[in-house]
Amino acid sequence: MTLEQELDFADNNKIDFFDIFFDGFTPTDIKNVKLCKNFTFHLPIGFTTIPAEQQKTYFDYINQKKPLNVTIHFCELTYDVLENICKQIPDTKVCIENTVPDFHDQYSINYIEFMKKAKKLADEKGFKIYSTFDTGHAKINGFDSVEYAKSILKNDIEIINLHLHDNDGVNDSHWAAGSVYNGINFGDVLELFKKQNYDVTAVIEHWNNNYNALEYLKNL
Repeated sequence: MTLEQELDFADNNKIDFFDIFFDGFTPTDIKNVKLCKNFTFHLPIGFTTIPAEQQKTYFDYINQKKPLNVTIHFCELTYDVLENICKQIPDTKVCIENTVPDFHDQYSINYIEFMKKAKKLADEKGFKIYSTFDTGHAKINGFDSVEYAKSILKNDIEIINLHLHDNDGVNDSHWAAGSVYNGINFGDVLELFKKQNYDVTAVIEHWNNNYNALEYLKNL
C-alpha cells in the first residue's frame, strides 16, 4: 500500500498511532499527507552511513513533527554516533532495536551488552536511551521473546516500543502475528508490557495480513 492507503487503514480501524518506516523514501517525499495524532518514526537501515547533510533532513523533520519516539538498529551504531543522534533530537525518545544477527561487528558484543554500555554512557552524559524490542528478531536469534524482554528490562532499560511479527525461526520473514503454528506467544508478550508503569507503543511490523494480525492482537 501507499503511505496514504496505510494511514487510511489505520484511521478506519481506529489504530491509536502509526509508525513510519523510512524504507526507500525520505521526509522530503512526504507531501500532502496528514499524519495520525500520535506516530513514531523508524530511521532507514544504514542511516548512520549517509552523509551528514542528508541525516540533517531527518533530524529537522523529527524536530518539526515531534514523533512519540524514533527507532534505529543497534548494529550500525557507535556510542559517539548514538550520542550525536540524541543531541540532534533532544525532545524525542531515541529507541535502539535488537537486530539479526545479535552481534555488533565493531564492538564484537551482543545487543544487551551494547545497551548496558550505552545506558551507562547516556547516564554519564545526561541523555536518555530506550529499547525497541523486536519479537521476530529475538526469535531468529534463538531467544524466547518474553524471557529475552525480561533480560532487557532487568538491566534498567525501558522498552517503550514493540515490533510485533513472527517467522519460521530461520528467515526474518516478518509474518503476521498469530499466523504461525506454535509461533511466538504474543499474549504473554503483551501481558508483560501491560505490567510496566509507562506507555508502550506496539507496531504491527509486516506487509501482509495486517487486518488479520490486528484482529488477532485485539482479542488477546
